[in-house]
Amino acid sequence: MTTTTAPPTLLDVVDDLTLPKHNPVTQDVMIEVTDTETQAVTVRASGRTRKGFVTLPPLLTQLQDAIRSSIGGTASGASLAHERSVLDADALQKAMIIASTIGDWCRLVDAHHDRADMCASLRGWYTKRLATNPTQAEDDFYQGQLRGWVSFVWAKLDPVRERELPDACPTCGAAEWWRDGERYHHPLVIKYRPNDADMIERGRALCRACEQVWGIRELAYALEQGQAEAL
Repeated sequence: MTTTTAPPTLLDVVDDLTLPKHNPVTQDVMIEVTDTETQAVTVRASGRTRKGFVTLPPLLTQLQDAIRSSIGGTASGASLAHERSVLDADALQKAMIIASTIGDWCRLVDAHHDRADMCASLRGWYTKRLATNPTQAEDDFYQGQLRGWVSFVWAKLDPVRERELPDACPTCGAAEWWRDGERYHHPLVIKYRPNDADMIERGRALCRACEQVWGIRELAYALEQGQAEAL
């Protein structure tokens, strides 16, 4: 039996921006080992893992905190990663446009606009807008706008990280690559978001010499195969 997933609605995207995120995490289970002679205590990984969740503020809350940090304000506590995020000039301008746009949308439907809480404002706009009997075309327009905001916030608050690998490319064999007439070592690079629950599955690897692209697991397998053949 084949099951199909319903396409996301405008409310789904509003929820994506305004509700807390419960991201799964996996941690090594640590155990204390005491030496019976010296009584020294060491901590070791048991080889088992423990799964749990970490709760992050809504995306718009993280964005609002980043705006405050960027223009010199401080967030209460200022200890979480999202509270320490500082946006570059272009990103800050885009973020402030988002905040202003939410206010404009609220005024269009006579919804209460709380400048200090973009999440409450956006949810209030959505509720008030339902009474206007919106068309599907209007829903599609707003959904496109909000999806762009989701992508923007993730890109700025959880940017893609890069890590070079010392191995030669398993496809072309290159151990170096060239750009603008300059030679560089380590053509293999993996790109990933460390806070992504599916970091390994969503990450990508690239050879900057031949432009071959892999999934991270695919590259690891290709490198293992190459090492086995060399033995």
